[in-house]
Amino acid sequence: MEGMTLIAFMVMIAGGKQKRESGWKILTGFLILVGLIQCASMALIAFLYHNDDRFYPGWRLDTSWVLCTISWSVMILLAGGIASAALLLPAEGGYELIPDHDER
Repeated sequence: MEGMTLIAFMVMIAGGKQKRESGWKILTGFLILVGLIQCASMALIAFLYHNDDRFYPGWRLDTSWVLCTISWSVMILLAGGIASAALLLPAEGGYELIPDHDER
């Protein structure tokens, strides 16, 4: 999922005006989906941590737990930032023609 999100981001940035205007919806959807999947998997691990015998006393969720929390939080914040920028900022202007001043 993160690979698809990265490819969608690169296509949106490298593409033209039309890809940026329509690509933010797809990118925001991917970011929200990835964030929700990470959050759900983290919630599943938290449930198992408190209710399963595989996690013996003294077991701790360490750096990976913090990194996962940061990761899904950043994904959701990015989705919100991209969506709000697309909806609230004015649209890009097209190219203006340069007047032709032929002095013949």
